[in-house]
Amino acid sequence: MVATLLEIRGMKRTFRQFLAPLSAGVVTILMVLTVFYLLTLVCVLTKTWSLFSWLGLQGEGFWHGKLWTIVTYALIPATVLDALFNWIMILVLGSWLERAWSRNQMWLLCLTSTLGVGLLYILVKSSSPLFLVGTTPVVFGFVAAWGWLCGHERILFWFMWEMSVRQAAILMTIITWLAMAFGCVGPVIATIMLGGSAAGLAHIWLHLRLVGARPSRTVDSERMGRLEL
Repeated sequence: MVATLLEIRGMKRTFRQFLAPLSAGVVTILMVLTVFYLLTLVCVLTKTWSLFSWLGLQGEGFWHGKLWTIVTYALIPATVLDALFNWIMILVLGSWLERAWSRNQMWLLCLTSTLGVGLLYILVKSSSPLFLVGTTPVVFGFVAAWGWLCGHERILFWFMWEMSVRQAAILMTIITWLAMAFGCVGPVIATIMLGGSAAGLAHIWLHLRLVGARPSRTVDSERMGRLEL
């Protein structure tokens, strides 16, 4: 009994240590995705209920009233590998984005990338009976944001080649598109998913324009004096 309690405490401690470096916004996203990933897995294994027909995005269903699916499709993984890859990418890039930007902006970027790809899908594939699912649009948006905001920094890509962040982001986007286009979903759906990058870039551009348009504030002399001291 004592050994069991110690093991449980050890697991809790390990879990807290794993989550400690993560920002609260990313933890929230990962927890929501994990719940829906597991729920999808249970539904597929038990064959009791289909989340795809309720949360997946389909042109005909959307135009007939399932408006929420333009967002909820991103909660459902296409495959186990898709779920694992997207989870890891959000874990890595999301933590950086939240610290370098802000939690609200990161969440808004998720929404923008998801909506952008969703709108593109229902316009291009309005009569398709297939459901669009997957968190890949968010990942494409995160990679685009990473490449824009840290473009000139140098990194070791895959711990082997030194290149700029912008080059690494472009290379990651190309590799991901190729893997999707010729490995699972086909070139058309892969290109639609790539719209997450365009939506992410548009979001960042608009945000920077709005920030630049804000009037500057004058700091009173008393506060400046305190800073000088």
